[in-house]
Amino acid sequence: MGKRDWLLALWLIWWFIMPILPDGAQAEAQENKNQIIVNIPSRTLELYKDNTLIKEYQIAIGKPSTPTPTGEFTIIEKEVDPAWYPPGKGYVVPSGPSNPLGYRWMGIGSMYGIHGTNAPWSIGLAVSNGCMRMQEEDVEELFELVNSDTLVKVEYERIKVRIDNNGKASIGVYPDVYGRQRVTVAGVKEALAQANLGNLVDDAFLETLVEAVPDRQVVFAQLHKLKINGRMRPERIISWEGKKHIPVMALVDSLHTTVTWNEGNKTITRQNLTAPGFKRGNTIYVNVEHLPVLFGGREVWNDSQNCLELMLPVANLDGQLLSGDIQRIGDTLAVPALTLAQALGERVTWRPSTAELLVHGRPAPIRMIGGQPFVTIQDIGKVYNTAAVWDDKSQSIELSYPLYTIDYSMYLDPGEEFL
Repeated sequence: MGKRDWLLALWLIWWFIMPILPDGAQAEAQENKNQIIVNIPSRTLELYKDNTLIKEYQIAIGKPSTPTPTGEFTIIEKEVDPAWYPPGKGYVVPSGPSNPLGYRWMGIGSMYGIHGTNAPWSIGLAVSNGCMRMQEEDVEELFELVNSDTLVKVEYERIKVRIDNNGKASIGVYPDVYGRQRVTVAGVKEALAQANLGNLVDDAFLETLVEAVPDRQVVFAQLHKLKINGRMRPERIISWEGKKHIPVMALVDSLHTTVTWNEGNKTITRQNLTAPGFKRGNTIYVNVEHLPVLFGGREVWNDSQNCLELMLPVANLDGQLLSGDIQRIGDTLAVPALTLAQALGERVTWRPSTAELLVHGRPAPIRMIGGQPFVTIQDIGKVYNTAAVWDDKSQSIELSYPLYTIDYSMYLDPGEEFL
């Protein structure tokens, strides 16, 4: 039995044993696995770990008469200094400069594999018998990074949308090397929409892209990560002309607040505050420079993570977010009076016509902002028996109830217990 046969036998044993392992053992075996994605039109091989792109390599693929097969495979054998058995020939080519497999072989079954080459000029072309060739230094590097059970997905996608580790968003349209897939502007739009990037480019740009088939990635936006009050958001900040712009709905969702978009004069209004904005597709953006006008708070740029961290004023009640509609009045801060009353279960009477708020039948000291009553942190204890402390580091008003413990024993008959 040859070396390859032994490796194949070991792989089959693992395949049959894996389903009977305990759930915990199976989960552990699946953790931290690498994955390889090969895309035929772009002639690229991408190595991922934990869904993060580690490196991309240029490769050679099968010629149209002997195409590289698509589908899901697994590396079932790895060999250093492989011998080559020419199809239909009765001789063997040993390892060396005349061997077209180079010095590394990673088999994925049915005589197909990923290997080196003694023809480095062929990388990037469709010239092989179906295998995937790599530059020798590349295949030797990849060989050390993957195991014999690594998943290999071979795809045929002429459209590639990418966001690299530096936040550059790009799109590539690649040749139809096997004549299998037609590319349209609608198809490119769908690919961008699936990557949540559909609102960043216009039709003229996409039409030029489809017509030219650039056969490379074309950068169209610089993206940055966004963290709000300690939580990473799925939305991205976008840079145009050297200025950063934030999707307004990311701020609205994080703060549980509301804004109004004025299409006529291109402005965003929150409470009684207004700042300019702009709209791309269905997404409204605000320039980071205008953020303090609408939301206050402070920002920190984390260059190593390509991330803007925002600490925006909020009110927390007993550790839970109460409201992001915090207003600055002179040297103090205020929270929505009705929102706080509802959270505390207080029965209040609000008279909009006279701007009067009654708590337990008594008028409460309030400030009117944008037609809504607010109570300052100095007055919260007087109105709702709730303690209020401003934490500048976290930009939060920490509320806790009650400020004073209420003794209900005076309302009980002798001998009764209050539960």
